[in-house]
Amino acid sequence: MLKIVLLILFFLILFTAYSQKPEKSSNSTIEDLIEEIAANSEEEELDYTTLFDNLNYFINNPLNINNTSKEELEKLQILSDFQINNLLQYTKDYGNILSIYELLLIDGYNKNIIEKILPFITLEIKQKDYFSIKNALKYGNHQVFIRGQEVIEEQKGFAISDSALKENINSGYIGSKYKIYTRYKYHYKNKLLWGITVEKDAGEAFFKNSVADTIQQFLGKDLKNGFDFYSAHLQINDVGIFKKIVVGDYQIQFGQGLTAWSGMSYGKSPYAINIKKKAQGLRKYSSTDENLFMRGIGTTIRIKDFDISVFASRKKIDANITLLDTISEEVITVSSFQATGLHSTPNELSDKDAIKDSLFGGNITFNKKNYKLGLTFLQYGFSAEQVKTINPNNQFEFSGSSNYNIGFDYQFSYRNINFFGESAISENHAKAFVNGAVVYLHSQMSLAVLHRHYERDYQSYYANAFAEGTKPANEDGIYIGAEIFPVKRWKLSSYFDNYKFPWLRYRTDAPSSGFDYFVQADYSASRKVKMYWRLKQEIKPQNSSEETSPISNPEDVNLLKFRYHIAYEVSNTIKCKNRIELTNYKKESVNDKGYMIYQDVIYKPEKLPLSFAFRYAIFDTDSWDTRIYAYENDLLYAFSIPAYYSKGSRAYLMLKYSIINNIDMWVKYSITNYVDKDIIGSGLTEIDGNTKSEFKVQFRFKF
Repeated sequence: MLKIVLLILFFLILFTAYSQKPEKSSNSTIEDLIEEIAANSEEEELDYTTLFDNLNYFINNPLNINNTSKEELEKLQILSDFQINNLLQYTKDYGNILSIYELLLIDGYNKNIIEKILPFITLEIKQKDYFSIKNALKYGNHQVFIRGQEVIEEQKGFAISDSALKENINSGYIGSKYKIYTRYKYHYKNKLLWGITVEKDAGEAFFKNSVADTIQQFLGKDLKNGFDFYSAHLQINDVGIFKKIVVGDYQIQFGQGLTAWSGMSYGKSPYAINIKKKAQGLRKYSSTDENLFMRGIGTTIRIKDFDISVFASRKKIDANITLLDTISEEVITVSSFQATGLHSTPNELSDKDAIKDSLFGGNITFNKKNYKLGLTFLQYGFSAEQVKTINPNNQFEFSGSSNYNIGFDYQFSYRNINFFGESAISENHAKAFVNGAVVYLHSQMSLAVLHRHYERDYQSYYANAFAEGTKPANEDGIYIGAEIFPVKRWKLSSYFDNYKFPWLRYRTDAPSSGFDYFVQADYSASRKVKMYWRLKQEIKPQNSSEETSPISNPEDVNLLKFRYHIAYEVSNTIKCKNRIELTNYKKESVNDKGYMIYQDVIYKPEKLPLSFAFRYAIFDTDSWDTRIYAYENDLLYAFSIPAYYSKGSRAYLMLKYSIINNIDMWVKYSITNYVDKDIIGSGLTEIDGNTKSEFKVQFRFKF
């Protein structure tokens, strides 16, 4: 009934507002850029909230490139060090840039780069802004987001009766099937930012229900009404010697990610030379990952050429409890830390906030024009000891209740070469190193090289460095990437990554090695027609599936992917995208194949503050190993990259409507139909049938 009411309301407003003057969507450029990044990230679940916030700020407060800093330019995540340094040097040598076309005179800039940064920059020289509480309260920007979503078909976990749930409390979900997200954000320029984020996932309880008493007895504690996750933050920038002050929830990013890096982090992608991480130090946290963030206070002060950061955090995290003091109910040992953030069954609830994570640390960075040096220290401890079931492949992973990491990072430029790297050590004296360089051989050709050496017992809970594995440990490798503009309208991107694992890994019971390579050719036929061809192959060992002996012998797995993608404008109001992707998975006697084809249509009427995004896709894959990922347009601050596998079709329709200047609405309906399945999913998510559909709606209020 709620969905019907919302849809009726939507169409009533649509027709009554036909004569309204449409509001230009300032977010379209940002969404296009995030789509490009997300489409290249495939199955990586990156948090794009920080990137969106940065770009959204520059949309409304364009960066004056005649009076800016390297740090501000890095926040765009578009320009390389070479391009940033050349821009700053150009304005120093020749004065203010008078026309956007003058950027073409700067080495490293071309039409493609200028088009990407154009929405976020300005040449206008503004008077220096002086912060005051009065102006902040009067001219600050407030936004409130309210989002709801649900899977339409009944899933097994929601179908169980209350009486059956009381008999076996883990046989179903304890809450409703609705996922609810609410966010309030405020900012005054880039000086003062605060906000609150709350969320309830599907299956999590919002109010106590008829089985609450049974669940409370099982847990040994009371259930609380309300959202499952709460987050709040306050950030103040550039006040006296204080470069940043953060209170509440925040992220830390230093060096190249070997010591401390939370939040979004790029890896291998078609941006083949964009491999150097651009650390932002301390920054507010406003996303919904319920574990990998800091909660406390931190500050960065600037004294001449030194940035000095100190921070402290204390919060509860999820963990699998293995030993509990029955008298004090204190957790003594855990087997692992949980990262899903789901608390929809009593067992999951029992792991929620099981232990405390306490952290403190600091960073000192020395900044000069052509080089930067940094030293980071991080000490963290848990209120319970992690004790794993030891097996050969995990015996060097972290166990215990505390750890520390120390990292030294550097970056410097020499002529057309940018060098960067970090060296780190953990409490057990294990070490990790990453070093790289980006070389600009010619205005039409760039080269990137990166080498990493991570010892098998290097341990860092908050690390997120360049690696083939999920953590920077037990890995050696060398990466070479190139970007070439051979002739007009063409761009070639390529990389080759060769790596080895000196010790055993999950599903690989022997030291091993592998490699992958990537080639992409982009062609801009015109301003309205762009396309690319992509080939990617990965060969990496994995245990044999033929159990002929107690010891598994790793066999090479060969995964090959090919993609053709074209984007074109049919008119000023209609844009289309087409893609065909093929995949081939080979292992021993297995030779699985798959394909996916989709058609996108994006319609933005000139006389309505309205836009549509539609996709129809068909897919056919032999197995999960040949799954194909494709980015989807989604609600603002919701990012979707589903996996296409098995055989069937998928379609979605998303509508965005600006009801009035200060109220926006998004509605999305998606449906996946499988022709070779009678049951979708497994366990509590199982659906009896061959169709799965989802409905989402979101409102944004600005004031």
